[in-house]
Amino acid sequence: MNFKYLPSLPSLLILSCLAVSGQAKASAITYEFSGVVASDTAERGWRRFSGSFSFDSAATDAIADASTAAYAHAGAPWGMSVSFDGGPAVLLDFGFNMLVSNDLQGSDQWGALAQNGSGSELFSLSLVDASASIFGNDALPLGGLTLANFSFSSFRYESADAELQGQLGSLYCVAGCDAKPPVSVPEPGSLALLGAGLVALLLRRQLLQR
Repeated sequence: MNFKYLPSLPSLLILSCLAVSGQAKASAITYEFSGVVASDTAERGWRRFSGSFSFDSAATDAIADASTAAYAHAGAPWGMSVSFDGGPAVLLDFGFNMLVSNDLQGSDQWGALAQNGSGSELFSLSLVDASASIFGNDALPLGGLTLANFSFSSFRYESADAELQGQLGSLYCVAGCDAKPPVSVPEPGSLALLGAGLVALLLRRQLLQR
């Protein structure tokens, strides 16, 4: 019998290490945005706003639905920072969610929601593609989106006694823009099966060589 095509143990070990180590490293993705204030119930006189938000490329979806997703983050460096008319930035990073909807009521939607620890302050961004053509599923969008990808946008800042609304004028990725979707890590059971398979192959080789 000819067994010359039977893989060698070293090559099998190398392949198994590649399979286990194939996980993509999670990376931070940061977008910056700016826009104009449309209304403010507190009449603070602000005209413009600018800010940024950061999220984890490896965040997981907390909603078991094929068309709607919520990717939850907690604490720095994830969150949203906004300043008004060039003033001091307000950072909300206690709770942060990236929201994705694919073809929900005929449109694709992408949003970011940040709040402080007490829930008394909230930032939210909402972007809508009325053609429902930008997303093919509810996976977390990574780098590369701009305001031109969407047909409608809005910004909202809620505090205990006021609500400000605005419209975006720009949106662009500034860091981590070439991030790739993470590769899933094998479950412990999968690793055990992999190890058992290697042992079986080793024993088989030993028997064939006798």
